[in-house]
Amino acid sequence: MSRSNTEIVRDYMDSINNHKQFDRIFEYCDRNCVFHYSPYIGLGINADDRSGDRVILSNIAPNGPAAGHLQVGDELIRVTDSERTWETYDELKNGLWGQGVAGSLLTITVRRNGKVIDIHLERGPVDGWKVKVSSVLDVWQNEIENNWHDYNVDIKMIFEKDDLVACYFVNGGTNQEYHHTAVWGEMDILRLKDGKITDIWVVEDRQSMLNQLGYKISEPEKEKA
Repeated sequence: MSRSNTEIVRDYMDSINNHKQFDRIFEYCDRNCVFHYSPYIGLGINADDRSGDRVILSNIAPNGPAAGHLQVGDELIRVTDSERTWETYDELKNGLWGQGVAGSLLTITVRRNGKVIDIHLERGPVDGWKVKVSSVLDVWQNEIENNWHDYNVDIKMIFEKDDLVACYFVNGGTNQEYHHTAVWGEMDILRLKDGKITDIWVVEDRQSMLNQLGYKISEPEKEKA
């Protein structure tokens, strides 16, 4: 008897997230399965920080401000805007410097083919873009196994229609770097074909998670009327 798409997604969530069985991911996901990221204001980049001392660009959104300027494989050395400079490994790896007010300027210093280059960019809209699960799997697994030992998901609502499954769940765990516990909501929509997940659209309340870890947001200065 074949399993329903809802049952497959439940098993996927439990196996990968709650039991950290990343070696089983392609039992649930097609080899070409893609994550669809939510739109935001920023640069449109992903980075790999698994080395512990270097931050290397691993994905670049084709329609974001970084496209055509930054390259996969660039090593981040320094980022500067009008308010501050990020240059240590710990400062650069969180990637929060990339997000901000549309049109605000950044100078990004990278090492490329042995040369140090300054690149000037403006933060801007990044449309929803997709990245293959296979290209981010190692970074994803490293983040969970090293920084969220007790990470778990609790499915609150799940339903399917045709080839789509919608799932609302609560993430939870204690971050090993900051030693704070956080809980935050997430909504995923997954498409399945022939019993395998082919697409995952993710909307995650990372702002709440970061606040609980101790990150702070200050009120911006308001423009005079």
